[in-house]
Amino acid sequence: MKTSEFSPEEGLKVIYEMIQTAKSNIGRNYFYSLLFGYLVLVTSLSDYVLITFFHYPAHYLVWPVLMGIGVFTAVVFAIRQKKIEHHKSFVGTFMWYLWSGWLISFLILMVFVNIEYFPVTTLALSMWGLAFFVSGGVIGFRPWIIGAVIAWAGAIISFFCPYTVGLLIEAGVALISIIIPGYILRAQSKKESHVS
Repeated sequence: MKTSEFSPEEGLKVIYEMIQTAKSNIGRNYFYSLLFGYLVLVTSLSDYVLITFFHYPAHYLVWPVLMGIGVFTAVVFAIRQKKIEHHKSFVGTFMWYLWSGWLISFLILMVFVNIEYFPVTTLALSMWGLAFFVSGGVIGFRPWIIGAVIAWAGAIISFFCPYTVGLLIEAGVALISIIIPGYILRAQSKKESHVS
């Protein structure tokens, strides 16, 4: 039996096609970007309103409640998607572990970091920057890379601001670095589904 060998050009073409397929699969997951982008936007603004206008002492409870709803919604959506999609890609698996690890690390830090001594918005924005920078780099999605830089800039600025101003920065960063890229992913996904 004769085995066929790949030329370097054919090997590169296969790798390129695998990356393009992975990008397309990630693009179809724009739902997560929009879900969490809007959740962070609404939660940040709700927290701001509860502090500024209502002087509500337990204003921070809006975070675990709304984010808990978001995580539950994302898990249900992921389970339904897994029933539809039966194959795994390396990039998809990588992204799952990256964002799951991000969530676990963030929850640990939220429980054990003393928020009085460390601005939580600085921590959150720094971690978003890392995750979006890596995600954008892996799939070659420039809006996430730009969003990561904006998140890091927001993290630095929020460090020197009161918590309420940090919430407004966080809401703005969510809009620019999560929601807008989510809509770009959605547009790309719809465009690709019309082509195929």
